[in-house]
Amino acid sequence: MCVALRLVKLWVTMIYILFFLLALLFFIAFYTAVTFYIYHRVPPQKRACLDCNNPVKVNGFDLYYRENGVERDLPPVVLVHGGPGHSSLSFKDGLDFLSGLTRLIYYDQRGSGNSEIKPDPSLYKIESLVEELENLRRDVVKREKMVLIGHSFGSALLQRYALKYPRHVEKMIIVGGIRINNSLSNRFFWRWFGPALYSTSLGFPPAGAHAADEWFTRSSEKDNPNRLFDKTRSELLKDSGRLSFAPWREISLSLAGPDYKKELACLPVPTLFIYGVADSAYTGQPVAAELNALMPNCKSQAFEHSGHWPFLEEPQKFRDTITAFLRNDVKVN
Repeated sequence: MCVALRLVKLWVTMIYILFFLLALLFFIAFYTAVTFYIYHRVPPQKRACLDCNNPVKVNGFDLYYRENGVERDLPPVVLVHGGPGHSSLSFKDGLDFLSGLTRLIYYDQRGSGNSEIKPDPSLYKIESLVEELENLRRDVVKREKMVLIGHSFGSALLQRYALKYPRHVEKMIIVGGIRINNSLSNRFFWRWFGPALYSTSLGFPPAGAHAADEWFTRSSEKDNPNRLFDKTRSELLKDSGRLSFAPWREISLSLAGPDYKKELACLPVPTLFIYGVADSAYTGQPVAAELNALMPNCKSQAFEHSGHWPFLEEPQKFRDTITAFLRNDVKVN
């Protein structure tokens, strides 16, 4: 009798557990479907290039563009901002010193910052940004070689460009950079489950394109100070430009896939990876160490009092390090 009673209790417990698991799976599926819909219902807004006194037309987009300085003994330096969907204004004046060495070029990628936004989501892929950068070099910069400096997401764009067009890259400087696929190996997973994961930290975007961009900008402004070495210096990040939600979503997804380690191991371009010790594992020392070990001509430099923005947090050290690397007398780790 006791044995039978224990068996009944065991079966009841197993049924409760089964129902709990089924309910949990239903909740996950429901939440995933809802967040997928909410994140993907937002189209890119249709918007002309803003504050564009001299926009450049590249692959059908009017891009926000500005340059300073004149070429001397160095090729032009092109700055590639992060995001995706962020702005070249995020560099503030942290790299303006380079205009004293050579021609310095800032631009906002398509659908980002002040550049033109078109409402077709299919226009925003990492492959499109690679071709955009190549056409910018060929038709606007009009030089055979460039020095490329990429911050955060800009690292992935630099690496992909250098793999496809190594002959046009004199040197690369990566600052607080992500991996070439942003550590996203499975595109299917990130397409369907990414919004559910993003929602845990970002929340839910409004349905309208303009409202979603404003929401995304505010979310970034709120979170960014947490990525500084000194969290009280939030004034460093003020007025860092407009952000675009839908282009961020589409380009981020397009990063998912191969890690290109075999190809990067054969890339001869001299590369310097600068990182802040207080930066995250996705843009800091682990990524620097990985590329340092992988790429034949890659070196890294730690900034002890920086987070994600060494060019703003330790400007003099940043200036000295960059200048030494460009003049071939850099001493790095």
